Amino acid sequence: MRHERTGETLGTEIDFVGFADDCRVEGRVDLEDARLADLLNRQDSVLVHNVVVVSTVDGHSQEFEQLEIERNELDLVVASGPRGDPGRRLKTKPNGVTMKLGPYSAEGFMHAPPTANPVRSIDHRPTMVAITEAVLEYMFCNEPVSESFPTVLVNRDMAISLRTAPAPGGLAPDT
Repeated sequence: MRHERTGETLGTEIDFVGFADDCRVEGRVDLEDARLADLLNRQDSVLVHNVVVVSTVDGHSQEFEQLEIERNELDLVVASGPRGDPGRRLKTKPNGVTMKLGPYSAEGFMHAPPTANPVRSIDHRPTMVAITEAVLEYMFCNEPVSESFPTVLVNRDMAISLRTAPAPGGLAPDT
């Protein structure tokens, strides 16, 4: 992560919560695309404003005015902001998955065309892939944490494993 002190706000600001191997990054980003996923897939890095970085190892935090984060440093990001153009959405089927990314485990639903297998087709998707009704598990200060999010964007390049799960957490997907 590179600390930056210059730059201007270019678009609508939205909340940003990202997880790297040893920390959680919270702040705001300028949304220059229709969705956060589009922004993260288009750029190799993202500039975060009003940043708080919290170590998952010992809990200490550090604040920055701005911080440029390379996409390849992020295991996953909590989706926020608009969902994009409803007219561009395709019919998909939710598939239960469990993904291991560094120290994190994400479980939820990956959406794919009705005949596609999300595990086999992962290499044909953008770098940041959405998992809905996500449950994220990790260690914070040597204590297990489990957090639920409507949607997380997982970095498929950081995936250690991806497998199907019949019904993650016993949930049925929202329709």
